[in-house]
Amino acid sequence: MKVKRFVADNMQLALKMVSAELGPDAVIVSSRRLDNGMEVVASSEMLGEIDNAKQGELNRQLRLQRELEAAKQAARASAAQRQEYAADTAARYAPQQRDSQQASAQVSRTEADVAAATRLAEQAAEERKKSDETYQTRLQEMQGELRELKDWLVSHQGSAWDTRRPLTWQQSQLWQRCQDIGLEPAWADRVVSMSDQSGDLEQAWKSALGVIQNDLPILPQGVLEKGGTIALVGPTGAGKTTTLGKIAARFVQRHGPDSVAFVTLDNYRMAAHDQLQAFARILGVEMKVVLQNGDLVKTLSTLRKKKLVLIDSAGLASQDPHFSSQLSMLKQTGRDVRKFLVLPLTSQARCLQENYEHFKPAGLDGCIFTKLDECFSLGAGLSVAALTRLPLTLITDGPHIPDDLHYPDASRLVNLAEQMARMARTRWQAAEAMNMATQQQSFQHGV
Repeated sequence: MKVKRFVADNMQLALKMVSAELGPDAVIVSSRRLDNGMEVVASSEMLGEIDNAKQGELNRQLRLQRELEAAKQAARASAAQRQEYAADTAARYAPQQRDSQQASAQVSRTEADVAAATRLAEQAAEERKKSDETYQTRLQEMQGELRELKDWLVSHQGSAWDTRRPLTWQQSQLWQRCQDIGLEPAWADRVVSMSDQSGDLEQAWKSALGVIQNDLPILPQGVLEKGGTIALVGPTGAGKTTTLGKIAARFVQRHGPDSVAFVTLDNYRMAAHDQLQAFARILGVEMKVVLQNGDLVKTLSTLRKKKLVLIDSAGLASQDPHFSSQLSMLKQTGRDVRKFLVLPLTSQARCLQENYEHFKPAGLDGCIFTKLDECFSLGAGLSVAALTRLPLTLITDGPHIPDDLHYPDASRLVNLAEQMARMARTRWQAAEAMNMATQQQSFQHGV
């Protein structure tokens, strides 16, 4: 809505300027008299019922202002006449007390007229304030309706499973809630189509959350108890080495340091295995380094007596010439080594999916989510696990060793994902309210 301020010598000229600038359908928002003329604020748009209502209020305000102005002028004229009459009477009949009292009464009546005009002005101001409050309330309601309409349009843009027919209102609401959680569209489509929609929206949403929970592939608990040989792969900075330290510390607590050994393939960077060496020294466990073009299978054969062997790898890009050799070493171990993809939940869905495709040739047995404590949405990570059917094995949610290491629980993860979505929505609404308040202040100051 375009709002503009016009200043002219009189109201007639101001209205001509409004018509020339904004057209014959322009809406007069307000007007007031200035020392040098008249000020008129006008708008170029009509907003349906809300603008009609506001226009009626504004016309009523203008009528009250005209009546007030007329009353003030009449009061001033009456006051001047009565004061002049009182002065003449006092001059001619000063000796007569009765005439003097009449003049005083006339002055009192003049003061009463002025007081009445003042009360009328205050009433007009109060009515104008109430009108403004009513308009602001209706404006906020209309903005809320526009936001709902926007959400509805977004949900009807089409999706992978249902582009040939429009969604029902309930389906669109379910699909939008899946998007709020952060689910990938392909999985959101499945969740909506599989949910029970025979009841109301909240019952349907509870059914949808159940579908999400059942869709999550989770490996049975026991990795930390059974032992074996485990290799962690994933991008640089995902938390592979720290996660190995947590797993080792948990196993050492139960079985002692002689039951665990570290093996690292990360010898392509300077000081690449310093952190793992520090863990080995603190925990008192054995550690071996496989050099470039080394024999991982042979190294593992020397550690057969260990209950748990943990293999750390380098987070190499596919373009790195060393990536293929590291991948080859992992493949040679076959099914004797369980390989888990470490995925940081702080990454975007596209990055997580590309990491899966990147390390998939290694023969992945599951995935481990890290940095749960740092993420703002679980949807991307859960989507990768559900769509690739890569079982979720462990979750880390902090830097503490070994406390911040847990087995995944589908129900807890889904509830946490929904809670994060609500928090994000609250932050968005607070920001929207602040922006709205800023815009209203700017409008009130004529910016």
